[in-house]
Amino acid sequence: MFESGISAKKMTSENLLHPESREHSHSICWNCEKNLGDEDVCPSCVRVQPFGEERDYFSILGLPVKLTLDPRLLVAAYHERSRTFHPDHHVGDSEKEQEITLANSSLVNLAFRTLRDPFLRAHYFIGHVKGEPARPNRKATLPSGDLMEIMELKEELESLLSTQGPQAAELRLRSVMDPIERDIFDSFEVIDHQLEAAEKDEAALSRALATLAGRLEKRSYLQNLLREIKEAS
Repeated sequence: MFESGISAKKMTSENLLHPESREHSHSICWNCEKNLGDEDVCPSCVRVQPFGEERDYFSILGLPVKLTLDPRLLVAAYHERSRTFHPDHHVGDSEKEQEITLANSSLVNLAFRTLRDPFLRAHYFIGHVKGEPARPNRKATLPSGDLMEIMELKEELESLLSTQGPQAAELRLRSVMDPIERDIFDSFEVIDHQLEAAEKDEAALSRALATLAGRLEKRSYLQNLLREIKEAS
């Protein structure tokens, strides 16, 4: 995931498909004040540049903004960026540059941890497409019907735990979670295809993102139930 930064303004499907059109978070080198373009290392004085708070995780790792990512490319991108910014490679640099590399390295690690998990990646992707802050930290609320369904399932799982044990409870829970997770992964392909289409249907894309968000939130609630089962075993 390793290009220039972008602004936190609302993103469209067009500039998601063309990351080179994004705004850069840094255009002037902090050290020599030469123009940088989209470079993270100044070509003139070879000083590392800060990412800035507006950089998104995809651009930090130099990867396309997609829900479906090749794990091999993700790992390769992470290792490449780690070699560039790891503090151990900048021991002899100035105090300012060491601070920059430490901050950049931390963001590289955070971007990798987020994007390697498909469900965290999907949550982040939705916020990114909607133009929300680069590192959103809020949770949506499930519709009342879904909440009622989960509460009823919770009562059923508690009964199974007390009568048949955690294995039976987890098996029942997985019978609900597995189809939702399959639907989530199917949504990845649908949304990526919509973003790559020559003629984009913004309304269809918006509906697909809303559907994916709902499935992700429901899975999050179910994941909490799974955690409770494992803690009880």
